[in-house]
Amino acid sequence: MISSAADAGGPGPRRDARRALSRRVRLPLPASDPGLLRLTAALRTVLSVGLTLAVLALLGVPLRIQVTGAMAALISTIAVSETRLRDQAVTLALGLPVAGATVAAGTALAPHRIAADTVFVLVIFGAVYVRRFGLRGKALGMIAFQMFFIAQFVQVESARLAQVGLALLVAFGCGALVRFGLLRVTPEQTLDLLMGSFRTRLRQAVGAMAALAEAAERDGPAGESNGPAVYPGAAASGKPAAPATPAGGGPDGTGRERAERRLRQRIVRLHEGALMIQDRLEDSTPDASTAEAVQRRIAGMEVTAERLAAVLLDGERPPHTPLVTVRLRELYEAVGRDWLQKRTPVGLAHVRDRLLGYRENENLTGLPTGDQEALRAMGELAFSVLGLRVALGAADGDDENDSPRTRQYREELETEELSRRAESGLRAESRPDAEKTPEGRGASGGTRRRDGDGGPESEPQEEDEGTAEPGGLRRPSTRTAFQVTVGSAMAIVGGELLSPQRWYWAVLTCWVVFLGTASTGEILVKGYRRLAGTAVGVVAGAGLTGLVAGHTGVSFALILFCVFAAFYFAPVSHTLTSFFMTAMLGLLFTLLNTYSRDIFVLRVEETAIGVVCGLTAALLVLPIRTAEHTDELLRTVLERLSDVTQEAVRRLSGERPGVSGGAPPGTRGATVAPPVPGAGDGSGASASVPSVPSAHTVDLLEAARELDDALDGLRSAVQPLTHPVSPLRSRSQTARYVVALLDSAAYHARGLAAVAEQLTGDSRITPDPRVAAAAGRLTRNLRTLTRSLEEPEEQRDEALLPGSDTLTIAVIDHPSRSPVGSRVARHIHRLDEIVIGLAEPLGVRVEGARGAGGAAGAAGEAAAG
Repeated sequence: MISSAADAGGPGPRRDARRALSRRVRLPLPASDPGLLRLTAALRTVLSVGLTLAVLALLGVPLRIQVTGAMAALISTIAVSETRLRDQAVTLALGLPVAGATVAAGTALAPHRIAADTVFVLVIFGAVYVRRFGLRGKALGMIAFQMFFIAQFVQVESARLAQVGLALLVAFGCGALVRFGLLRVTPEQTLDLLMGSFRTRLRQAVGAMAALAEAAERDGPAGESNGPAVYPGAAASGKPAAPATPAGGGPDGTGRERAERRLRQRIVRLHEGALMIQDRLEDSTPDASTAEAVQRRIAGMEVTAERLAAVLLDGERPPHTPLVTVRLRELYEAVGRDWLQKRTPVGLAHVRDRLLGYRENENLTGLPTGDQEALRAMGELAFSVLGLRVALGAADGDDENDSPRTRQYREELETEELSRRAESGLRAESRPDAEKTPEGRGASGGTRRRDGDGGPESEPQEEDEGTAEPGGLRRPSTRTAFQVTVGSAMAIVGGELLSPQRWYWAVLTCWVVFLGTASTGEILVKGYRRLAGTAVGVVAGAGLTGLVAGHTGVSFALILFCVFAAFYFAPVSHTLTSFFMTAMLGLLFTLLNTYSRDIFVLRVEETAIGVVCGLTAALLVLPIRTAEHTDELLRTVLERLSDVTQEAVRRLSGERPGVSGGAPPGTRGATVAPPVPGAGDGSGASASVPSVPSAHTVDLLEAARELDDALDGLRSAVQPLTHPVSPLRSRSQTARYVVALLDSAAYHARGLAAVAEQLTGDSRITPDPRVAAAAGRLTRNLRTLTRSLEEPEEQRDEALLPGSDTLTIAVIDHPSRSPVGSRVARHIHRLDEIVIGLAEPLGVRVEGARGAGGAAGAAGEAAAG
């Protein structure tokens, strides 16, 4: 693929490693479980528990000791979540003495209720407090809490502590055997599996596009677009207040509307898959240059797929002909076969060559207007796939079936990779040594991950002075530690008043509702889901215990099934997890000969006490209101959006990464944002875009990823407001509207970033003063919105600068002669309108606004575009 010039080590190890990334996945993988991560986690848990039970049974230890060992195997398996196997081994080794100490303390103190409760509260505080030390601290804290809890649950006699220690050794040993032997999964293998799932999701998205094209031909042209089209989260966060009209000429347009909904869902899932790949690249590729190349190509594929979907969903475009449907079907078949593997079949090579030809304007001349943009987007998607193959080293041997033009594209991509690798090497040499060491990535050496327990304390701390985490009681891990401790103390008292034997269920519930939550609203929603799952699980558990009574083997098998199901569905539904765990408890009580109908009722009551105590502590102890939390996250999203937009526009002006304040020596053209007052837009705004200081280089791909992370956090934080049972209907609609607009803004920001990343070296677009003015106005308006959230009382008189109709002219000026420039102008134009649309729900005035309805309508149109 690439000669050894960029590798400085010959075409050997690094090249072979990159090529190996493309050889492992041979079959499309399920799109519902990207990378088989949920299946792997569930299987690993079940195998660890089952193997532990088998070994302990062979050793002849009592049943209660077997249960202790099985629970220890479960906890040690789910608690360790680092990416690298080496880090997992260290955490597992440290977890064994922690587990031994806490279970010994819990067993010894069990007869002394007051002392045991006091120590338990201290253990809870420490377990939450150490989350600040990253994934390893979080794992050790979870092991400490859960093992003390298990000691209270099983109630083993102190005389059997030696057997308990043996059970722990067996549990951790069996867990290590499964993790590092029977079910060993390296970061590289996980990335391969994620790539396979991404290909499946891409194929599903293209199939949905073809289905929509066929529905459009059958039902006729669409009416007005009814909401945001393709950006991530639109399906979950709701639609802007845009008018909804029937989208087809058939009976109520139902066929087309159904196809549109399916396409939006497919694009959202594609975006999620891309983010999961990007999160694991650093630890799963042979070098940083390969990680950067793959991240750039994956982002390019995602953006081009989104753009193709946006073209098909846009009801204002001229209708397309059957040619588009035919080409979409060809693209669907091509993506579904060998495009992301090492070899490309001869027939598909011709399909790829034909699609790549649509990148050239001369190949679109004479085609219907409604077809041109869709075909051009297909060509860009084919080019992105070819770029990914080059980045993975999978394109070697393809060129014998290529057309001369395709061969030229490949050579350009290989040359670009060489150039970028050389620039990356120079930047790496200029960085301080501290930034190159693995220790710079956090205590556990891992990268940022979406593990369901998000929060600042679960991520490596790589923060500059401007984003440093607050100290003292404002630190998230410290605040949560006090909240959980107070809530657990209340749960202990309330639980013991209800049942001196089963009080720990209330404490466990209080602990769980604080995991992955950051506001009182999130705690309320999670508590509601846990209580609902527990109540339904009680019914199922009662039925199962009646069926399996007296059948120990069947009970163990069903317990293992419940464990598998609980952890398979854990990332997607806390209600299902609670359901299966409650059903498992019923089976476990049957094995322990302690089952009764009343115990299930007690389970529901203790769970309710835990939810109430957790919510009370969140309201009274260092509270973080949902409104405060969402405002903080909204500020972060707006700041990240501004970072991406500024850096993308700066690069599109011709500046190289890391250079600020004008074009670097040797480049052609001026910056895209010269100080042109107003530039004919009537706003009087300066068009200058604040440059990025040279001391702080902005990684555009990383900035776009941080924008997606921030938006994911905001989307999760507003769930209490958008939940169906929320009584705050007005705030719910506002939250849905704002998140939908930000979803659309993130799509356009990613589009800008993708275009900027594709332009390398001296490549640039021709500066347009109207676009420059809009970019400057956009930056200024984002800054105004951010300040209005920080100090709302002091910013009432500050208003947003209105948009300009002259930018629309820049969007449509000669699109055939400058498709890239037109695309950039369109993205900035839409961002400009969306930011203006955010003014009304955020309570910010717009100078000379047409009125609230006009701003909202323009924002709805921008989101739909």
